[in-house]
Amino acid sequence: MRRRAGSTAVPSGGLLFLYDVAATFASIVLSLMLRFETLDWSVAVAPYLPVALLPLLVRPPVRMAFGLYHREWRFASTRELGDLAASVVVGSALIVSLYGLASLLSLPGTSPFPRSFFVIEPLITLSLIGGVRFLMRMRIERSIARGTQDRFVRTLIYGAGEAGAGIARSSMSDAGLGIRVVGFVDDDRKKHGSRLLGHRVHGGLDDLPHVVERTGARQLLIAMPSRTGAVLRRAVAAGQELGLEVKTVPPIRDLITGEIQITRPREISVEDLLRRPPVKLDVEAIAGYLNGASVVVTGGGGSIGGELVRQILRLGPRVLTVIDNQEAALWNVERDAAWLLKNSGVRLNPVLADIRSSVSMSAVIGRARPDVVFHAAALKHVPYVEMHPSEGVLTNVVGTRNVLAACESGGVARFVLISTDKAVEPISVMGRTKRLAELLTVSAGEMLRSPYSAVRFGNVLGSSGSLVPLLERQLDDGLPLTITEPDATRYFMTLSEAVTLILEAGSATAPGQVYVLDMGDPVRIGDLVEEFVRLKGAEPSTVEYQVTGLRPGEKLHEELFFDDELRESTGYPGILRAVNHETVAHQQARALADELCEAAERRDDEVVRRLLRSWPSTVAP
Repeated sequence: MRRRAGSTAVPSGGLLFLYDVAATFASIVLSLMLRFETLDWSVAVAPYLPVALLPLLVRPPVRMAFGLYHREWRFASTRELGDLAASVVVGSALIVSLYGLASLLSLPGTSPFPRSFFVIEPLITLSLIGGVRFLMRMRIERSIARGTQDRFVRTLIYGAGEAGAGIARSSMSDAGLGIRVVGFVDDDRKKHGSRLLGHRVHGGLDDLPHVVERTGARQLLIAMPSRTGAVLRRAVAAGQELGLEVKTVPPIRDLITGEIQITRPREISVEDLLRRPPVKLDVEAIAGYLNGASVVVTGGGGSIGGELVRQILRLGPRVLTVIDNQEAALWNVERDAAWLLKNSGVRLNPVLADIRSSVSMSAVIGRARPDVVFHAAALKHVPYVEMHPSEGVLTNVVGTRNVLAACESGGVARFVLISTDKAVEPISVMGRTKRLAELLTVSAGEMLRSPYSAVRFGNVLGSSGSLVPLLERQLDDGLPLTITEPDATRYFMTLSEAVTLILEAGSATAPGQVYVLDMGDPVRIGDLVEEFVRLKGAEPSTVEYQVTGLRPGEKLHEELFFDDELRESTGYPGILRAVNHETVAHQQARALADELCEAAERRDDEVVRRLLRSWPSTVAP
């Protein structure tokens, strides 16, 4: 016997096998007794031996072939019922075939043999072997239900769809979830009053106060993987107002990867609250240029670079070369990618190298011979780059120039620069260096007539050095929450969404383009912090804040487009094209990069600042 925590004993495969053999024998006897309407089983069976025992010979091995003794029957569903039925049908076909052969050989018991036996016996067999398995599941569910009256959290599920049904089904067979479902709420009025897996759909979210009073619920579980941030914010506010603990299932984007199960609820994050409607992706276009390709990702140890690595690996490149100048970062990439690489046939090639070295980049790109390069390596922390402008130039400008030069000499067909909204109307060193990197990329694409492009977007939630992880540490340590400027606004996007759109933008074939991700509406920092505090179960008015003011290089409001840039549709949802009808002055952009390189190598920060301030940051410097 096997035991599982929180459940009753489940018979082993060996015990089920013995039961099935006995059930098969019983079905033989009952079939013939029914056929001849007698209670004397010996009179009904004896004339047809040994042929009547054919099911005992056939059915056990057929059931073994269908794997019916290696199932977790506590989770039995219609699929298991289908496999049971299929095993009975296949077994019956073999029994009829063997009976036909026995008839030809005139074996004892074949004539006269009641043909109705071949109809009655399978039905009784299916009832006996199927019934005991589903009775076993019902017994486990009832046992868990009895044991959860007080110990488990009384939970309302918001969303009477497939995800909600999955949670309810799992709660009946998995005590580890720790929830007792007391009903559903759903905004679809057609579902109100109906039942799902025995649980009533009480009404919509507007009816939540009455439903909570009626059911005694203490938790609201949001079971809508494709929900938007607006829907989630409304549900969180409604639940918290009633003192409910609010949890959710993972979003659909995370479920696609297979890393996370829909039946494992989790805490709600700030990323959930800002999530936009799912974008319909052109998966064929993305896989078309990455599947079977040689791909290079620079800065693969960072937040965006790491997510690029994870998503690209799922698309089946031939080889993925990951470049970073930090050995610990590369080790983390290898460790995190291990499960994705298992049985994938993809070769991961981590390379310890610095994009500041033109010799190193030429060697790495030359060996990798990539079809596409994603250039994510950059210095992105505005105040630090403001304090160390030479370092910012060496990484963001010189490094980009080195990678572009290596791609040009190596015949790389496609190049994607990861840019930032800080490059628009820049006032910081970081923004100006990233803008120059955009121009170098556009210039290279136009001269090569190849799809070399920059993808521009705003802040990524949860990335290294971003706001939310800092707030979490401060709140956990009981420190005041530091805010630069409550009225500042920023564009936000989740990491997985941003990288998926980057990959889709990379499939475009137009040369020398700047693509801009649709970030939605800008978010006021003060509002974001208040939402974060509420998620942590506190009232914003009870938390201490420290307003530090904007730091050097920071703007009150970020932008995604220059004033003289036009916004054009690309045909890809969530991706726009920034169009400026002026022509890039290739020589001027490269000449400025050369001057900056010389000054930065001397660590002459004043000259670097003067050069960066001396040129307009529009398309033609």
